[in-house]
Amino acid sequence: MKRRFLAGITVLLTFLLTAVLLSGCQSPLPGGVDTLLRPPRLTNDQNGLYNALTSYLSGREMHLVYPQKGDYLSAFIRYDLDGDGGDEALVFYQLSASSAASPVNMAFLDMRYGQWRVTSEFKLDGSGIEDVSFPAENGRPLAAIGLAYAGESGSSLLQVFSAEGGNLELLFSRSYQAKYVGDLTGNEDSELLLIYPQENSEGVQSMNAGLFSFDGETYSLMAECAVNPDMTRYQQVTAAPGAPSGEANRSIVYLDGYRGNVMITEELLFRSEEGKITVRNMTWSEDGSVDYPERYGLSSMDIDRDGRIEIPGQTLFPGYDVEDEEVLYQTTWYRHIGSGYIPINTGYVGSQLGYMFLFPESWDGKVTAYRGSYNNEVTFSVYEKGVLPEDTAILSIRAVSAAGWGNGKARSKFPEYEYLTARGQVVFLARVIDSESEYALGIDEIRERFIDLG
Repeated sequence: MKRRFLAGITVLLTFLLTAVLLSGCQSPLPGGVDTLLRPPRLTNDQNGLYNALTSYLSGREMHLVYPQKGDYLSAFIRYDLDGDGGDEALVFYQLSASSAASPVNMAFLDMRYGQWRVTSEFKLDGSGIEDVSFPAENGRPLAAIGLAYAGESGSSLLQVFSAEGGNLELLFSRSYQAKYVGDLTGNEDSELLLIYPQENSEGVQSMNAGLFSFDGETYSLMAECAVNPDMTRYQQVTAAPGAPSGEANRSIVYLDGYRGNVMITEELLFRSEEGKITVRNMTWSEDGSVDYPERYGLSSMDIDRDGRIEIPGQTLFPGYDVEDEEVLYQTTWYRHIGSGYIPINTGYVGSQLGYMFLFPESWDGKVTAYRGSYNNEVTFSVYEKGVLPEDTAILSIRAVSAAGWGNGKARSKFPEYEYLTARGQVVFLARVIDSESEYALGIDEIRERFIDLG
């Protein structure tokens, strides 16, 4: 099946904003960065869809609505929704006379005699599009639309549609606070994992994770378990199919969310055996407490690229106090095994620039970090109480714009820095400050320990 979406403007905006921030200069763009925030120009194909929609609306004014995240970031999405080998299209819009909280409309278009035509539309139960995905069930493509929802407090709404004979049919609708769409049981179909509040017959409310599977007509609840009710905001849901044993019929889902102002991770194990699906919370139960690794705004990820997700925990670097105006954190990545958390590696995460620097074991508790004298730089030094960190500095890592590095200006300004790697419009550099320290690292080892998270 084909899919096409407009994401180039997002990449361009990211690169240009990064270059401006790294250079510390004003925007070189005529009219400034605001010029990039105007609606993107439509392609010829999108113009055809737009004209078909305006013709269908017979003069009623409207504005396009764009998904906020996910793989599909355009108001125009082409996809083979009826399985005939040719693309249909979805277009999201609101009538201009409506209020900001008015529902979003979804038009369904098909190609008829060489022209796009609106064959049906649906008024969605939400005022904004969060994301769009296309689960496949027994070879039948469906459209799953995540919506900003004005219903239950803090909830979003998932609506799933099929398209047959030029018409949209609503198959499933349910509120959620977090979700994952994908194959969690190894059957090559997509399940829906939803996190949602639930109240029992006695009026006691809990937070549950439910796995819904397609039964040919709608999605039905197949398995359910409780999740930590202290998690009040959800940041990310990540799945590791086949983990931890490599078996195709099981997966671990990592649910990142906030407990107060710190982030923690719940782990849910899904398994399908003899036609029965089960789910178990591996980290929390109603009758016990868990000493979760805590951190500040850093999501779990596969840090060592081995197919398993590691969970970050953060502690202050030596020499810092929680009441300091500026603090830096050391990050340890853990794997949950049995009833405990096993540390895998430790390092510094430059979250704004998307990189990690892994520490040798000898650095743990001995080396601290501080902001360098230039923008986008961090320096590591041996911690000695009462001694300025600048006096025991070992090495620095910094970022410069690719343009500045390419034209030689950054090379001449920072001749003691050596190249590590590049991503888009950002170049990462390192400087060895003290090669005689017992904690010193050579430039080759620094390169090996530098991980690009972008």
